[in-house]
Parts: sequence; structure tokens; C-alpha cells
Amino acid sequence: MQKLPPRNGGISLETLLSAQEVAALLKVSLRKFEQMVKDGKAPPHIRLGRLRRWPVEEVNEWMDERLREGAGAPHVGEEEN
Repeated sequence: MQKLPPRNGGISLETLLSAQEVAALLKVSLRKFEQMVKDGKAPPHIRLGRLRRWPVEEVNEWMDERLREGAGAPHVGEEEN
């Protein structure tokens, strides 16, 4: 998975990702990503009014956690049995 540069300082619009951007980073469709969000299996997001945005740092940490879980864990786009 591609990692993003860490943010320096506070949250700004440049450090927030849209659902489309996070889905592209995870190499899943937007529809699959929206299902992951609904199921609580996506990185944490924040709300700006009606918008959902994902802080770069949170996405990086979430990806690192998945990598630490090891090869036995299901991949992002796979179903758990």
C-alpha cells in the first residue's frame, strides 16, 4: 500500500482525504470502501458539516496496524470467514 507523508502540525485541508482518495490508496472501489466504513472496518474519519474526511495520519496508522497484523489477516478487499 502506498503511504502518505506524515502531517506536521494541525489538521488542514491538505492533510484530509476524501472517500475517493482513501479508496484509491487502498486499491478498492468506492462502493467497497463505503461498505467498509458502514461496517466499521475503515480508518477513522472526521466530519466537517456533512462532509467526511480522513486525516492522513489516521489513514497511515490504520494501514500500519493492518500490516502488523501479518500475512494471516485478510486483505483489505477480502471477506472474513
